Amino acid sequence: MQGVSSPRGGIATSQSPPFTLPMRYLLLGVVGFGVFALDLAWQSTALGANRTWSPGVVALTHTLTLGSLLAFVMGAVYQLTTVAFLIPIRALRVARLNFWLYAVGATGLVVSMAQWWLVGMMVFGSLTAVSIYLYAGLIAWSIATAKTRGTMLWFVGLAHLYLAVAVTVAWLMIVSLQGGGFLAGVIEKLLWTHILFATGGFFTFLVMGFSFKLVPMFTLAHGFSGARQTWTLLFANLALWGLVAGVWVDSRLWLWGAGVVGLAAFVNHGMTLFEIVKKRLRKVVEVPLKAVLAAALVGMGAVALLLLQLGMALQAPGWQGVVALYVMGWITLSVMGFAYKIVPFLIWNQRFSKNVEKNKTPMIADLLHPHHARPALWGFTLGLLLLTVGTMADWFFATVVACVLISLSILVFCVQMLIVIHPKKVIKELTAID
Repeated sequence: MQGVSSPRGGIATSQSPPFTLPMRYLLLGVVGFGVFALDLAWQSTALGANRTWSPGVVALTHTLTLGSLLAFVMGAVYQLTTVAFLIPIRALRVARLNFWLYAVGATGLVVSMAQWWLVGMMVFGSLTAVSIYLYAGLIAWSIATAKTRGTMLWFVGLAHLYLAVAVTVAWLMIVSLQGGGFLAGVIEKLLWTHILFATGGFFTFLVMGFSFKLVPMFTLAHGFSGARQTWTLLFANLALWGLVAGVWVDSRLWLWGAGVVGLAAFVNHGMTLFEIVKKRLRKVVEVPLKAVLAAALVGMGAVALLLLQLGMALQAPGWQGVVALYVMGWITLSVMGFAYKIVPFLIWNQRFSKNVEKNKTPMIADLLHPHHARPALWGFTLGLLLLTVGTMADWFFATVVACVLISLSILVFCVQMLIVIHPKKVIKELTAID
């Protein structure tokens, strides 16, 4: 790989943005994840009692999606886009300033949701929407100049289109809460449309797309076929739009058909990843990448549960179990797995790469050995499985225990990330001039 800072290659090139741009988002994501963990334990009894739509639980959900997952993903995308497509990020000054708009907007929105303050939700929701539109626009502008074309470009481009759609639908929901009218009559359809475009659109397309770059990179895999990637892209699009159409026409049969196509997309994606792993040069598949592979299997399981839900016409707890398994098992576990590889590399590249020829630098694994990811990742996975059973069975005790186990696992993850980042050092680095 040309222009790579690490002697063995990695996730930095000569066109990568300043360290401060992705790291601010990644740090916000880690802090947001920690807040989510603490609030999850606090809200465990509400979740166990099936009070899913209480203001506190709504705020909890968006602490995960906006305060952690999206923040982390935005930082990673700013970094990885330059590697995947060999291009610079456009308008870096706008991207740096946009971080503060996003941080203020997302924080204010989550707090407003917790208090169910509609004016605050409108104001901070609008700030967050503008910030996300700017981010998506900058990424779209940047990748439009890429000479490297292929399936991955479509995954990343469509992901950000779907993000913009999800944000627009969310803003319409807030408007409907303020003024009623036609939108108030379709608010449940808007909610599911928002969930589908955010989870099945943006996060799913982004994780799938970058997996095709990151898994080969971290396993040193070569000689694998990319033929299935195009089919995965096709199936994922058909499933997403089919599910959205099924929501709006109230057709269980349409939803079932789209779900089957979605399952095909995940099966295809999983087969692609396992083929990549088979072609690896590394003898051992590290724990974080095992978590990424496990997340793909969980994604399949979540879609299978969706089909079961549709076939058996289960009630609200069943739907909540499906959504929780998909968001936390497929998306969150994937992000956690990749974080164990991305964050240490960025820190190593910033602080130690310049001295690599002097033989005075630690290895990346010295910052955080992949084996140390086991307690957080497998504890999280165990808690998630228990949460799915507890939620779908409407089992209070299992749900509460699962929430506590997940919370502890996330806190272990956050502590490990902060040890690598070293808050005192990173504050000095982030306050320096970009």
